[in-house]
Amino acid sequence: MTPKSLLFPLVLATAATALPAMACPGPEALDTGVVFETRDGMIETHRRFAPEQILIQAEFPDGSGSILETRHGLYLASSTPIEDGVVKVGQKDVFASYADLEKWDEPRPDAAWSNDSSGGGTAKSGPLTTIKLGPCAYPAFEIDLTFNDDPTYTERYHYLPKMGIGLLVASTSDGDEETYTYTEVRAAE
Repeated sequence: MTPKSLLFPLVLATAATALPAMACPGPEALDTGVVFETRDGMIETHRRFAPEQILIQAEFPDGSGSILETRHGLYLASSTPIEDGVVKVGQKDVFASYADLEKWDEPRPDAAWSNDSSGGGTAKSGPLTTIKLGPCAYPAFEIDLTFNDDPTYTERYHYLPKMGIGLLVASTSDGDEETYTYTEVRAAE
């Protein structure tokens, strides 16, 4: 071997160790935002805007989407549509007050609970497991939600208790189901 051929692997090894490893975002990253991507190209950015309150901006590849105000990243207070990349503030729908949403229990595994107020319904959760999002792993459990104002509509979430957020993985309306597969997570830039 020539000195150059010995030097090349050493340079590659040094460059590889100099690159920072991707850090998996934790709860502290919610202050600036955590971005989740789905297999079909939807991007959700979750940000904490008050204790137990998470703002979720969901955007589809076609420029549509919505901004959701939630409690625990799960219980919906309001939704504002996004059309062609423009937030339609005048079309905001309010589903429940935060006082009503406080009547929902804090999500927990292996439990069932309900809320009879506006924006209420029932919740049933499964056991604590681990989900993978790209190279990151998070403790999580499934939650199935039904709603008092529309018994034909249900939602299933993967709830990440350390982050205090829910990722909508399926919704069913009149028997038709839509599913969402989350594949990546990163801190917002």
